[in-house]
Amino acid sequence: MYSLIPLGNNYKIFNEKWNTFIVFLVLVFISGSCGELSDQDFSLTPEEYRNQGMPDYSRLWNYEDYENAIITLDKIKAINPLSLPKKDSEKSGKYFHRMINPDNMSFFTEETLPLYERAYQLQTYVDIIGYLTEIYTDLDNTEQYYDRELIELYIFGLVIIENMLDLGNQINESVDEEDIKMQSGFRSIQYIYITMVLFVLENQQKSSLFEVEDLERLSDVLYNSVSDNRSWMEASAVKDIKQKIQEVIDNTSSEHIRGNYNILIEIL
Repeated sequence: MYSLIPLGNNYKIFNEKWNTFIVFLVLVFISGSCGELSDQDFSLTPEEYRNQGMPDYSRLWNYEDYENAIITLDKIKAINPLSLPKKDSEKSGKYFHRMINPDNMSFFTEETLPLYERAYQLQTYVDIIGYLTEIYTDLDNTEQYYDRELIELYIFGLVIIENMLDLGNQINESVDEEDIKMQSGFRSIQYIYITMVLFVLENQQKSSLFEVEDLERLSDVLYNSVSDNRSWMEASAVKDIKQKIQEVIDNTSSEHIRGNYNILIEIL
């Protein structure tokens, strides 16, 4: 993913993390689900996770907490790939939901922090979602045990980029010298957003790979997100998005998804 790295008075855009994230997204969406296996819970208890180095799930996480969690989860995966926190687990669900909780980015609305400081902190979360997606992806198999968790991570990634867009708009209107230095990176954030939307639409066609309720929730998130951001999209991006939306409509049996996306085509 992109990171904004200070370089004199300019900012250099690195896309290594983004490229890695896209690879993982493609692998997730072209693979099959694990059927009955994915319904079983092999995750650990909160105490077992804490003993191995996970931060406390009952409080907000900062970047250092995410770093510790990523290191710990990576070690756990190496020993037992099926023991990561799961979305609906009675044992580990609270840990998974802490990882994808937008409240962890509460600094985003902290008015005592300058805009550029908030931007520096927020861009680190782009790396975080890439690492978490990597950990929850099984590259050695065509099926994915964590199919539901991967959809949630994708949604969390979209939330992060939307926050970056909102903050970018505020920075573009700022006259602060430090904020002005960051304004040149805004188009790259827009590019990331468009690319994410296109990827999820392209792969949402594969409805047999995921739970219907997850795909419908994903369509709700995308509908609201694209509706809110359509005003700044260039004609070429709108054309590509509408094409992908129509392909989803043609390949889904969900009336809920069709309803969302037929309306979205009309308003784009």
